[in-house]
Amino acid sequence: MSNSLPQDAVHTLEQIQGKFPGYRRAHAKGVFYEAIFTPNGNAIPYTIAGHLQQEPVSATVRFSNSPPDPTAADFLSPAKGMSIHFHQPDGSISQQVCATIPMFITKDPKTFVEMLKILGSHKTGVHSIDLGLGIVQLLTTFPEHKNTLLALKEQLKQPPISYAALNYYPIHAFYLVNAEGKRQAVKYEWQPLKEEKSTSILDRISLSKNYLSEELEKRLDKGTVSFELYIRIAEDTDSTDDPTDTWPTNRQKVLVGQLTINKKIFPAESILFDPTIVGKGIELPDDPILHFRHEAYAVSYDRRNKENK
Repeated sequence: MSNSLPQDAVHTLEQIQGKFPGYRRAHAKGVFYEAIFTPNGNAIPYTIAGHLQQEPVSATVRFSNSPPDPTAADFLSPAKGMSIHFHQPDGSISQQVCATIPMFITKDPKTFVEMLKILGSHKTGVHSIDLGLGIVQLLTTFPEHKNTLLALKEQLKQPPISYAALNYYPIHAFYLVNAEGKRQAVKYEWQPLKEEKSTSILDRISLSKNYLSEELEKRLDKGTVSFELYIRIAEDTDSTDDPTDTWPTNRQKVLVGQLTINKKIFPAESILFDPTIVGKGIELPDDPILHFRHEAYAVSYDRRNKENK
């Protein structure tokens, strides 16, 4: 991969809705929460990862919107994010970076940057773009990515009722490694413990720009919010290096634990969530987009840290 490609990606993100010093270049608007992850032991045959054994571990969770603009209204963000920082028993770190769409837009970093540039060409103001028109052009230019682009467009139509009512996906495959050194490819899925269907109509005019974080805080005033973590077990024919491939729906699913969110916290925004920081007992596949994200996140992290200083 060209060393300039991650730099080009971050620069292009800065052009889409403008540059916002001190903020993440994507998923700029987010809220942090304190949580506990309680594994149930079902992952032990697959991995020695500390947070997937039987003892609860503390976690830091960040819910976010996808745009680079930290002031963007919640209902204008087509995809939401949930990032989890597991505080391992031995002091090490394991992280997941999840989105509400179960696949990435492309398996090629260069194509991804080209797609960003197309989106950025549909500006309607200083800090705004016509995402609908951008997606239409992407469909014309990259018809092979139709499924992901249509999923994005669908999420634009109907804003979610709550961060707590969404499914989240780390997108990529990962290898779990057990005590005997055996590797098993899996994909993770987070499902809300209490399933809720979105209302058919949400009045965007009456919604607060921050309605998702406000709604979640109201829930937490009454109790906790929980998600269940599942692993999907790959078969030999399933791709581990293509994040556009969601795998067949009939793959075995194993419930491995529950995340319980307790309260809002205010950590420094310098926290870096990196999908390649997985810790002992988990290994990375040869996925170009996954490793590209590591490099691009490092560029974004370095820029906002310098700006904050």
